[in-house]
Amino acid sequence: MMKLSDNEIRTNILEVAKLMYDKGMANALEGNVSCRDNDRIYITPSGICKGRLKSEMIIVVDMSGKQIEGNYAPSSELKMHLECYRLRQDVRAVIHAHPPYTTAYAIANKPITTKAYPEMIVVFDKVPIAEYGTPSTDEIHAGFSGIINNYDVFLLANHGIISVSPDVFDAYFRLEAVESTAKVLTIVNQLGGEQPLPPVKIEQLYEISKKYKLERKARFK
Repeated sequence: MMKLSDNEIRTNILEVAKLMYDKGMANALEGNVSCRDNDRIYITPSGICKGRLKSEMIIVVDMSGKQIEGNYAPSSELKMHLECYRLRQDVRAVIHAHPPYTTAYAIANKPITTKAYPEMIVVFDKVPIAEYGTPSTDEIHAGFSGIINNYDVFLLANHGIISVSPDVFDAYFRLEAVESTAKVLTIVNQLGGEQPLPPVKIEQLYEISKKYKLERKARFK
């Protein structure tokens, strides 16, 4: 991927943060966004509404978490972001949010799965759930290693959701897609439950999914 300038990285973070707030992916006190540029991690500040951020509010830290730029405190979930970057060298963006339907699944400790929604099967297969860890502590990422190598989007038990990607907009769009899926499946359950597709049709969708994932991976090389 083409290397971005300092200004481009900040601008992208601001745009995604505003999308999160405007689209209800995070309320005024929640959510955080970061981008990696080599050993520099750009991250949103703590305690400021994501819809009202300015470029100079973005914090820069190194991979140890030491602050090297910015006058605000970094997000309290910085440790969680750093662990994602340590575990996946291809990841260049991390988004953590609390969208209502997705977070409901997380609080219920239920992964998002379906045998009836073709788009969900093709794009995500499932959205697993990492074990609970106290927010802002080292516990928060204790369950990441068994999940993040196989999934770009996953739930945090009793907490929210994480989306990782080589691109911050891709990470956001996948976050929004999962929230939409969680909403649909919640409504389906209220209507009496899903009608599963025949196994042969599900296998066909998994074959389509393999092609989709290869094509997506190629876009970020």
